[in-house]
Amino acid sequence: MGKIWKVVGLILCIGLAVGVWRWTAPAPEWRDGDLIFQTSRSQQSKAILLASRSFYTHIGIVKQTPNGWMVVEAVGPVKETPLNAWVERGKFARYAVYRPKNLTEDQTRKVFATARKLYGRPYDIYFSFDNRSLYCSELAYLAFKPAGIELGQRQAIGELGVGEGAARKLIAKRAASDPDCKGLSSDACIAHVMSRKLVTPVSIARDTDVRKSYSNYPI
Repeated sequence: MGKIWKVVGLILCIGLAVGVWRWTAPAPEWRDGDLIFQTSRSQQSKAILLASRSFYTHIGIVKQTPNGWMVVEAVGPVKETPLNAWVERGKFARYAVYRPKNLTEDQTRKVFATARKLYGRPYDIYFSFDNRSLYCSELAYLAFKPAGIELGQRQAIGELGVGEGAARKLIAKRAASDPDCKGLSSDACIAHVMSRKLVTPVSIARDTDVRKSYSNYPI
């Protein structure tokens, strides 16, 4: 038993060392168009984490400006946030960076031009592609699409882990005021919401058109 506990202790020490190294690792060399992910501290973050089974609950697009590096994000409203402030706002200041493969300067300009047209739009608590409001991964999806890059996979909400717990409670709470549910019974409204397609942050991270270039998450 003594040998087993020594092995377990060694594994834990190695894991802790890797976690500390990643946390204190130098920041990446940023590029326009980088996709940055974090675990948000927002009230809905737990529900998103459980539904998507990923620590990535918020995403933004990195952009260089005369005022330094910014993150274009849909957080209510769609806007630019200083990169350092964006990182610190996340849980434990953890973040990961994914880089679109072979992104050209022309494509990058199209991404930011498209995003710019969406500045000021409110946050979409209903996670719908069919209204004027935007949620974080929807913004990234829409910004890159005119550049010929379709990020992530659109999935029905019911295909995610929303059967119970925080995610289910969040859906039920917001369904009561969902404009698409006007005139529907409670059960019909929930069924409609479950069939609604959305794109999650982690589905963008898993897209074959992007690759991870940095992470200070322990795993």
